[in-house]
Amino acid sequence: MRKYILYLFLSFFILDTVYSQILYSDNFDNHSWGNLGTDITGTIPGQWGWLTKSKGGTQTSSIFTIVNETNRGKVLDITAVSYYEELYVFKPNLNPLIDSRTTGNDVVKFEIDYFTGSIQPSSGGGIGNAALIGLLAVGEQVGGTLSPDYLVLFSFDKKRGLFGGRTSGNTEGLITNVPNGEYFLPFNTWVKLIAYLDYTNRKVYFEIPYFNKAFTGDFYKNHPSTNLIQDFKPATVSLAVFLEQEGQASNPAVTRNRYDNIKITALNAVPPEVINLSVNEQLASKFNLYPNPATNVVNITNSENMLVNKVVIYDTAGKQLSIQSFNNEAQIQLSVENLASGTYMLHLQTNKGLVVKKLVKK
Repeated sequence: MRKYILYLFLSFFILDTVYSQILYSDNFDNHSWGNLGTDITGTIPGQWGWLTKSKGGTQTSSIFTIVNETNRGKVLDITAVSYYEELYVFKPNLNPLIDSRTTGNDVVKFEIDYFTGSIQPSSGGGIGNAALIGLLAVGEQVGGTLSPDYLVLFSFDKKRGLFGGRTSGNTEGLITNVPNGEYFLPFNTWVKLIAYLDYTNRKVYFEIPYFNKAFTGDFYKNHPSTNLIQDFKPATVSLAVFLEQEGQASNPAVTRNRYDNIKITALNAVPPEVINLSVNEQLASKFNLYPNPATNVVNITNSENMLVNKVVIYDTAGKQLSIQSFNNEAQIQLSVENLASGTYMLHLQTNKGLVVKKLVKK
């Protein structure tokens, strides 16, 4: 029996090393306190090969620092006080690590922890107030405007809290333009951002644990390449911050951003739970709620004749409030007259799976 348990343990260990390889990671704990680099032109590498670049008004290395974060240890901080800033931090030359992956591990997982910082004032136009987190391929532009062929791009609007995600070969945002509406992150909060680049199936998945959702889209769907991961392998982690405020230097604003736990992993396949989350999000896009906001009754219909057998209503804190059952109906009327004014999440049990929709009660 003990040999059998040992065999199982070794089997799981071998499977894990084959199907999940950490190619790169940085939690900044091994960095020295203080400035990440000494060159703000993005030319001379700083600590651990990171490049720093400033194109704004401050022009100092003290914008990019390694600081202590309570309960986290060391993190990277990008903070500037100005009326105009373009700030970039890059970790280049990662492509050899992709070449070191085990054959068949053609899904690249990119993850990072991001601190959203404080809300910013209105912008006068142009770049605006935003933070971008990207994963670039070999040959893409480093510094200035990101090229159209970024592999992964997370965006955060620091005026409204609007969150978005894009990828190569996708002209529309995969998160900000989803049929279920826009998504907002809270300010001054740490969030984990995850992306999977499935080179074999030419798909990308954005997993956002804060929303408990995953979004999927095409990745170089129509590109003629027969070896996509070789032609567009991840090479550079890019962190960018833009700050543009109405007024002049006499009325400066502050932008604060922090980063931690950057990791790139090679996998054999996208995890099933991530695929299931993205399927649920696609199912939800087929459903329509009206009126929304609602007063007494909300009509729920869908474009693919999916059958609803139960609706569970939750508040935004995740507390279950009520359950209403239905007889496998494609179109239903849900009573909400007993709900107080506010926002609620409807969990629809259907013959195709769970669907989650947001409802506002007047």
